[in-house]
Amino acid sequence: MTVQVLSAILLVCLGVLVGATWTIQVLQPKLRRQAEQRRRLNEEWSAVRAARRQRRECPRCGRLLVQRDWYLAPTVVEDRLDDD
Repeated sequence: MTVQVLSAILLVCLGVLVGATWTIQVLQPKLRRQAEQRRRLNEEWSAVRAARRQRRECPRCGRLLVQRDWYLAPTVVEDRLDDD
């Protein structure tokens, strides 16, 4: 009886281990993609913060960036075509 209980516990543990391994392998591409997105967003926010510290006006439209509304959504500004 003791051998059967130990065998059952061993099989359950083995099943959990195999299941966890398969789950990790299935989720790995998604987790890598999310990590890459997180890194990209962090870089973009760093650039925004750096630009905010360096400039008092928007480089595209020339509008002053004041302390309370620097996070507002940008307005669409048409790029000027160079006549070179």
